[in-house]
Amino acid sequence: MAYQSLGLGSSANDGTGDDLRTGGDKINDNFVEIYTKLGNGSALTSDTVALLTATQTLTNKTLTAPTITDAVLSSPQINDASADHQYIFAPSELAGDRNVTLPLLAGNDTFVFESHTQTLTNKTLTAPKIADAGFIADANGNEQVIFQTTASAVNEIEITNAATGGAASAGTSTAPIIGASGETNVDLALLPKGTGHVAIRSTGGSNNQGAIRLNCENNTHGQTLMSQPHASGDSGYFMLPKDGGSARATPNTLLSGDKTVATVQALSGAGAVSLNTLHTALTTTGAQAQTLANGVNGQIKTITMVADGGDGTLTPATFANGSTITFNDVGDSVMLIYNTTGGWALISNTGCTIA
Repeated sequence: MAYQSLGLGSSANDGTGDDLRTGGDKINDNFVEIYTKLGNGSALTSDTVALLTATQTLTNKTLTAPTITDAVLSSPQINDASADHQYIFAPSELAGDRNVTLPLLAGNDTFVFESHTQTLTNKTLTAPKIADAGFIADANGNEQVIFQTTASAVNEIEITNAATGGAASAGTSTAPIIGASGETNVDLALLPKGTGHVAIRSTGGSNNQGAIRLNCENNTHGQTLMSQPHASGDSGYFMLPKDGGSARATPNTLLSGDKTVATVQALSGAGAVSLNTLHTALTTTGAQAQTLANGVNGQIKTITMVADGGDGTLTPATFANGSTITFNDVGDSVMLIYNTTGGWALISNTGCTIA
């Protein structure tokens, strides 16, 4: 009901105002509306009336579709549908005011809580921090990837996906890449545990053994190291030879397939014949002496004179066929094998003098 104003007339007793009955009726109607709004219709409430601009504490209020602007909340609570449990919001002690902005959503959503187990979808993480030995778990909660921390780290791993193609042997790789990043020259280490191996597995199929391709500097060519096929039944072990090659520019060549290529020592004049190369090419600039230390059991050594500036006399530390081997002319050659029981033994001789 709208408020009813009493008719008072233009002046006292001018006969134009409400009569007593009409005025009293309006007064009654106005009070009924007040008592209905602030009580039960016949008695006023004993509670405190909430005012629009006054600072007051509200209890047990149900807000339907409220619009809150610049609100300050101090431990508010939200009841569930049965009003027997609540979400109680308890802010920590702050050093200053904090603004929390809720996102503009296209539909309904759920809050994410710190200690609660929840599934997150379509989240972008920028520079997340994972605790030392923290991990990413699988669907069962078991450790799948563990992150170990190095103090003051400057080098890291980069993982790059790829578009169509899948070829790493191209100037621009179309294969996914796991790479090292950080300083200018950074190795990438694969570390098995205990006596485990770094295994290159096969996806199966004929002539599809595990293989490692070593690319050239332009990534357009390369050599592939691969295992024997399953039919060979081989589980052999191979150790790289002890070798005197140096760095990337001057490595020594490994043997391959149907080729036998010896690593070569170029020895000029007097000196020691190397045990770390299969072959020694001897150049003399006069009558000069060479030495050969004891090798390891089963080791083979070949020596050839390639330039004759005088006789070269080789004295092995232990020689089963004599004391010295003399190289007189270009092409003079010997092949020796070492046995721990007798020292160096002659396999073949072309032109050399054995004494």
